[in-house]
Amino acid sequence: MRRLTREDAVQDKIALLMEETGCDRAEAELALELCAYDLQSAVQAVPRLFQNILVLKGRIRADAQTLYGLWLVILNLKDRSLLRARAVVSCNPAVFTADLNAHWFDFEGRLYACRLWAGALPDFSQEVEHRLSEFFSSSEAVEFYSEKPKTGSAAVERLRSGFPARLAEAELQFRPELLDMGQFQEVRPNGHRSGEGPAGAPGPERASSGPLILRVALEPDGGGTPAGKIRAGDVVFTSITDSRDIAQYLAKLFGTHAGEGSTPLPVPVESVENGSDGVHLRVRFSAGLCGDAVCAQDERFKIRPKGGRSPWWRRLLP
Repeated sequence: MRRLTREDAVQDKIALLMEETGCDRAEAELALELCAYDLQSAVQAVPRLFQNILVLKGRIRADAQTLYGLWLVILNLKDRSLLRARAVVSCNPAVFTADLNAHWFDFEGRLYACRLWAGALPDFSQEVEHRLSEFFSSSEAVEFYSEKPKTGSAAVERLRSGFPARLAEAELQFRPELLDMGQFQEVRPNGHRSGEGPAGAPGPERASSGPLILRVALEPDGGGTPAGKIRAGDVVFTSITDSRDIAQYLAKLFGTHAGEGSTPLPVPVESVENGSDGVHLRVRFSAGLCGDAVCAQDERFKIRPKGGRSPWWRRLLP
């Protein structure tokens, strides 16, 4: 039997880290070196090492048509993929006053809130989102996936082709923000303060400044996955337990209220955060509707894993 050398052990850790996190060999080697070759620490460190997430926050104004809008695009520069495209178009000029210097998390909350204001145009907003998704998924947007985002007049004109013809002559402004994957996957940015805890009942001001947050419960499964092992992208089976009237209405609409005769709804996990009181999970039902739950680390739940792969730690066991 061949004796396992230290170099063999390092190579095995590099391979496992690459498979678990999707990083390349150079990133895996750097993470392990920084973490003294502790694999578990390296898994947690990889998302914080490189700023591969580009957020574009933008405003658009067509005074002649009394149209005003906000848009948000999130790109993964490493694999050159579009993660999110959101937009709102309205007849309300107050929409255009949103601050492009705001943190992307708060800017997205403002965008969602503007959808609820008088004057919002839902159909046109969806058309803009669709056009942005098409543009940033095409070869025309290749320059926006570079390590140094373009923000000059040429980039503005290139971006203009990603909007409907109705906005071809509109004033277009945008500002980039670079993030690492860890920052992007946080439930909320560090230092963010609102009436809402990370996974508690939403506060009154949050209800009017961002997506609606419902209290939810995950479907338990004695042989399922511990809450501490659930990751963003996994699909969990969720019931709405929130007691507010709007929540009860939505629960009946979805057919996923807590209690007998209800079928838990499979919903993707958007973010995971460990807190002193347990694991905080956020799921997203739709663009403006999320659900939060707090679970003990060892509670087990029914999930559908992202990509169907088994966790790296299971492959270390015989």
